[in-house]
Order: sequence, then C-alpha cells, then structure tokens
Amino acid sequence: MKTVLFLFNSSMYAMQPWLDDGRFNVVTVDYDDTDHSGHHRDDRHERLVRLNVDLSRPNAATIVETLIDDWNLAPPSLVVSFAPCTDLAVSGAAHFERKREANPSFQRDATRMAQLASKFGCPYAVENPVSVLSTLWRKPDTCFNPCEFGGYQPEDDQHPEFPEVYPARDAYNKKTCLWTGNGFVLPARKPVAHQNSACPGHIKLGGKSARTKYIRSLTPRGLAAAIYHANVEAIA
Repeated sequence: MKTVLFLFNSSMYAMQPWLDDGRFNVVTVDYDDTDHSGHHRDDRHERLVRLNVDLSRPNAATIVETLIDDWNLAPPSLVVSFAPCTDLAVSGAAHFERKREANPSFQRDATRMAQLASKFGCPYAVENPVSVLSTLWRKPDTCFNPCEFGGYQPEDDQHPEFPEVYPARDAYNKKTCLWTGNGFVLPARKPVAHQNSACPGHIKLGGKSARTKYIRSLTPRGLAAAIYHANVEAIA
C-alpha cells in the first residue's frame, strides 16, 4: 500500500481524500505538535499515522523516512507540505528587520523547511502565500485563489467546522502559491464565483490565539480534492 506524506499539517482536510480512497496509508507531521510524546496511529482512522518530529532540524527528512520505515510503511509516493509562512510571507515584511536582528538566518531556516518536501525523491507540492520564497528558493509553479477549486465541492456544501467564517465551496479569495516538482501534477481548476474579495480568515478573525491560527491555516477542501484527483492515478 502506497504512502502519502503531509508536512506541517494541522487538520484532516488535506488528508481526507486519500483516506477515503482506501488504497493509501497517510502519514502526517504537525509542526505545532512537537511537544507531544510518541508517534501513534490516529484513533479516527486505522491508516493514518501521526509522527512527532521537529521539522526544523536539518536532518528532518531522514528522521521522517526512518520512522515511516519503522512503522512498516512504504516510502512516500507523494508529499504535500504546508510549510510555515510566518517568516516568509510578504504580508509580514514589516517585522522582518526585527526578526533578522534576533536571528540573522531566520529566513534561510524557514526556506529550508519549505524545501523539505523536495527531499523525499517523489512528487511534491509546497503551499505558501505570496512570499520571499520566490527569491530565496525559486518562483512558484502556479498561484490560485481557493474559489478556483470550489467546483470540487458539492453545490449544497457547507464548511464542516467554521461555516460562519468560510463560505460554502471555498468561495473566497486568498492568493496562494504552489511550488511543485518530481512529477507532481497541477490540478485542473473548477472555479466558483467568490463571495469575499479578501480572505475571511483575516477579515473575520483577529488576534493571535491558537484558535485563530488554526482557522487561518485550514486547507481549502476544494484544493485538497483537486490535488487528489490530479495525482491519484499517477501514484496508485
């Protein structure tokens, strides 16, 4: 059974199409979960394994590969990464100088984490907003708004967790980029009309609470479905 690996992933949305398929094991590493002990099979699904790895470590890819092998799982056939954007997104440029004074290599460190997905020798995609990755790594392979993949959701769709924040069918704008490689197939777009010209996670939420951070980080479900449909047969 093939393995699909998700990095810096904090929700089920990106993984769910692969779990629903039945032909794949799924491994996920949550960047904010590194204080938790152990590695475990998720109670919600027998084919989902959660690893506790500090992905900022220079040898993180080797650690993850070793742990996947320890679980008697196949090496990854696809990697999808939601690398942290706090130190990269141009929206936070006002804070860059202060961060650079505290840690001159802060953006090199963040870029290395973004590039981690490319270290597994299989198709990969890295999601990030408009960011300095374009200069510190390379130009993205595509940019999109969530509403451009909203057609992968049914017409009676509602967001399962936060319908008061996110409109049905991901019908909103939030310019996002994908860096891809090793044969990753860019998905076809199925756009719907957007209801919000700006990202509702920003205009409806404030502060820096864990809840706000979680909601803003959620993968658009249409994008998750689109990535699955575009790549599933190539790796199955």
